[in-house]
Amino acid sequence: ELARAIRHLAETAAPYGTYNVTGSGTVCSWADVARRTFALAGHDPDRVSGVSTAAYFAKATAPIAPRPMFGALDLTKIESTGFVPADADETLAKYVRSEARETQRA
Repeated sequence: ELARAIRHLAETAAPYGTYNVTGSGTVCSWADVARRTFALAGHDPDRVSGVSTAAYFAKATAPIAPRPMFGALDLTKIESTGFVPADADETLAKYVRSEARETQRA
């Protein structure tokens, strides 16, 4: 998706600046993405447990990079250039199917 967005920005001579790029759809956590991946791969998504940013920081034993409490990306700016992000769930499903086929071939 990132490569497609860069190409779009270059080809449309979009204004210079910083653009957020991600798939479209419902905002979800990394744990949500992992659960969806587990389910798509035929595994039990309940095996994935999430952790809040606050809990992550509280248990850190070494210096860690700062992270926002809410890290959803706003796509308004890139969408205003005419870019239409692909649906994140559909893209993930397509990727997992592709990886499953490759694994079966190996």
